[in-house]
Amino acid sequence: MNAPLDSGDEVPIPPTPEELRSSKAFVAFVPVQFAENLSRYHKSLSVSFVQSVLEEHGDLKIIDDVRVERALNRSQFAQLRTSLEQSKLRRFDEELVKQTIELGKWLRVRYIVLMRVQPSPEKVSSTDWSTYIIFKIFRVEGPVKNEMNHEFTFVFSESNDLWEELGGLVRGRFPLGGFIIESRAKRAYVRINLGRRNRISVEQECKIFRRVEKVKKGTNGEKITSIEFDRIGQLTLFRVQEDFSWGKVPSNFRAAILNGDAVRCY
Repeated sequence: MNAPLDSGDEVPIPPTPEELRSSKAFVAFVPVQFAENLSRYHKSLSVSFVQSVLEEHGDLKIIDDVRVERALNRSQFAQLRTSLEQSKLRRFDEELVKQTIELGKWLRVRYIVLMRVQPSPEKVSSTDWSTYIIFKIFRVEGPVKNEMNHEFTFVFSESNDLWEELGGLVRGRFPLGGFIIESRAKRAYVRINLGRRNRISVEQECKIFRRVEKVKKGTNGEKITSIEFDRIGQLTLFRVQEDFSWGKVPSNFRAAILNGDAVRCY
């Protein structure tokens, strides 16, 4: 690309080095809730199974659960913490979901998961075991929505078949995300950190978002700061390399975009 390189302002909230290294969407798991009478072995394998499918087939990157626990210890999420302790996710009421999404915004992830594991009513052999898993995935950035509901019996001996079955439901559901890392010719052309290895293609359209910090009042009157995404434009890919690509931006969007803006390729 020989067009002149642009220079100018950066976005208010630039991508971190970790975000630039990863083109995957970040997802947080609210602490998984378990029914009684489940061994640690059954708990850990059930959770690992779901998380590994989301990472492998959904191109999602799960953040460290220590970050989630620290966030839940903040006063602004005390109500969510109490709701989890009392309900154990036996039901997913509207207020709990709303609080969960606010937690996701504070954590700056694109998706957040509520999940419960309980004993399965399905009979298996004496050398096998099963659990019943329920999970919901919510998109945190606007438009906020319930992205996926799923519940199934996890039978350990059928893990391979279940892996493919759940993978088929997840694959392609969550859009790849990257960032504008360079622009040229007065933002007519932009380079993004997504490439052929991310399974994108020439002539694919991607949406451009600005990450902004917003402050609003919580239910107790306390100010809550969250990160949200405002859509500001789009681009069409015309050159795709192994780990980066070039896109053309329509003229009506060029004045709005900046280096560091988020890109979502659906």
